[in-house]
Amino acid sequence: MGFSENLQILRKMKNMSQEQLAEKLEVSRQAVSKWESGSGYPETEKLITICEIFDCSIDEILKGKLSEDSNGDKKQYENLMNRYSKGIALAVAIILIGTTIFMYFAGIPGTEEIKDKYSIMGVAILLLFIVVAVPIFIVLGIEQENYKRKNPKLPNFYTEDEIEKFNPKFAKAIAIAVMINILSAIQLIFLYGMEIVNDESTIPVVILLAMTTISVFIYVYYGIQKSKYDIELYNKMSSKLSEEENDKVGKICGVIMIIATMIFFICGAVYNLWHIAWIVYPIGGMICGIVSIIFENKENN
Repeated sequence: MGFSENLQILRKMKNMSQEQLAEKLEVSRQAVSKWESGSGYPETEKLITICEIFDCSIDEILKGKLSEDSNGDKKQYENLMNRYSKGIALAVAIILIGTTIFMYFAGIPGTEEIKDKYSIMGVAILLLFIVVAVPIFIVLGIEQENYKRKNPKLPNFYTEDEIEKFNPKFAKAIAIAVMINILSAIQLIFLYGMEIVNDESTIPVVILLAMTTISVFIYVYYGIQKSKYDIELYNKMSSKLSEEENDKVGKICGVIMIIATMIFFICGAVYNLWHIAWIVYPIGGMICGIVSIIFENKENN
């Protein structure tokens, strides 16, 4: 497969007409038509610009064997990313729902015996929700990693129009999530400040967590959807360098969670703090997230 066929495939992947490509290259439509028919070749300067437009190398466009089933590849990628964004957002929401229920049970008034009973019940429910969420993380994570191994580099499926069409949806979603966060903080301040509930009541906190669950779901879902359109980032993250960085992150996070488990058992067995020792796990998860962000920023730099 030569330059003329590859140029047609890349142009169709971008949903770009010959006129649109000609306009970007500042040439006539007839020139693009000649290139695609094999009757001529662009100058080196134009060839470099073409590679920049389609995010490919000169070797790929001149000698590569690009897939003609671009629509099928795009559909497969979109289905994967849509499942991933919905699944991860749902799994995070499940854990937050479990935390909300735990806080509700922890705030039920009564004798110390009744409080301990409900606290244990809340911890059991939280752990149950975590048990439900963890397999979702694992299955979707493995599915995405397998896809990346099979497809280490993707062509840029999305046109500028598709990206611009998504951006307003993303902005509105984030604005709604921020508004929910602000409202949750306002109700917390209002209920405690106006002494509608006493200081021992966890109802405002439960409401805050419930509203936070909604906002976090929106943040996670639309954040992943936003990254879906960044094919350049996908290709970068799938490179050999990224695999080495991910391996480092995995090892570091493994050590963090082992330490968290040790702290959990020490607090429980030695100090009998089973009812609150579980908190080391979400803290460990947050530290792992921070480590991932640090390595990602390092790579991007």
